[in-house]
Amino acid sequence: MNRILLFAPLALLACSQPEPVFSDANDVRDAIMQIENAQFQAHMTNSVEASDSQWKREVSMQWVRNHAAQDSTYDMAWTLEDTFIEEGDSSIWLSRLWGNELTDIRSDSTKSIDPVDPRKQRNGNGVGNYYASLALSKPLTDSTWWAEQVSDSLVDVVWEHVLPTRSSPEQFMLTRTSIPDSASQDFHPGSYDVQKWVFQAPDGLPVRRELSWYRGDMGYGSDMTIEWTWEDVNQPAIVNAIADWTAPSWAKEPKPVDPAVAGGGGSENWFEEALASLPAIGAEAPAMAGLNLDGEAVSLEALQGQLVYLDFWYIGCGPCMRAMPHLAGMQEEFGPEGFTVMGVNHHQKAKTVQRYLDGRELNVPQMMLDSLPAEYPVVAYPTWCLVGRDGRIIDRNIGYSEDTGAFLDSLVSANL
Repeated sequence: MNRILLFAPLALLACSQPEPVFSDANDVRDAIMQIENAQFQAHMTNSVEASDSQWKREVSMQWVRNHAAQDSTYDMAWTLEDTFIEEGDSSIWLSRLWGNELTDIRSDSTKSIDPVDPRKQRNGNGVGNYYASLALSKPLTDSTWWAEQVSDSLVDVVWEHVLPTRSSPEQFMLTRTSIPDSASQDFHPGSYDVQKWVFQAPDGLPVRRELSWYRGDMGYGSDMTIEWTWEDVNQPAIVNAIADWTAPSWAKEPKPVDPAVAGGGGSENWFEEALASLPAIGAEAPAMAGLNLDGEAVSLEALQGQLVYLDFWYIGCGPCMRAMPHLAGMQEEFGPEGFTVMGVNHHQKAKTVQRYLDGRELNVPQMMLDSLPAEYPVVAYPTWCLVGRDGRIIDRNIGYSEDTGAFLDSLVSANL
């Protein structure tokens, strides 16, 4: 009996559950704000069903909340290695924020050093690529983020406290669900936007984030997951590593750019330049031929004698996808009078485009190309050209807005 009594407390202790570290979300916030520096990896996956596309990112970072660089205007500093992976190919981008300078080593090995204001970047941390910037999450870098996690008329916020067990750690889970505005002109019952966060004891650091959104009016959305691996926190060696970072020896200085041609797509007059590069109004429309969604040959020449609306587009382009229902309506209304909409797509496969159109119950003829003819130097989407029955360009433009549909109806009616 004495032996049994002696071991009974030990058995009870072995069966007891760990005590929780946190009592509410404020405790998680307070814990994470005690993190002064960290070394971690973020593993990202993103999939888009509509375009049948997937990519991954492996982001490795060293980060410090505050640093003592003499010329520093901004508190944080970091180094980053961003590996982007898609369809078996990968590219690597290196960056470092220190003081007032952002150093980038691009995937082509060229190096640049530029002044930067992290607070003007999309995620407020100086990382140039939006998706890579999500690796350095706002719950870690911005204390005001926590105060914003409350429900209102636009979003429903739910916190869940998962208590620790002997086999699983304590976690706080946050789910943010957008509340659609039924009075909005963009409202669609199939639209949704949901984000989920998982914060884990004892440091309160995020270990997983899920972002899922879908726009019913465009038949398009994405599902993204970020999983963090925290290798070290609050270690002086991390600060020293960021301070001592130097660009690799293989990094190259960029080639000098002729001021006369500098700017490229960033030119202030890019729209006018892009429009001017298209076939001129009144000129004969250049030849173009490809395959339809059934794999049969189709060409602009074969449509001679019809009024043809060439729509250069791709799945993933917001204005392109918003335009599709109107283009389908134009095809149905004006088709019997000798009018044809011809979508031109060289970004996706025919089966992907067919599935996308079927999912939205749209009938828009397509011409699938491997690449665009040089005579159609399209640089922005959607780009469209209206070709007359005589084979000459009647009009062309770039973009699609609320007023474009009525304008196109009028333009087509006047030229049937």
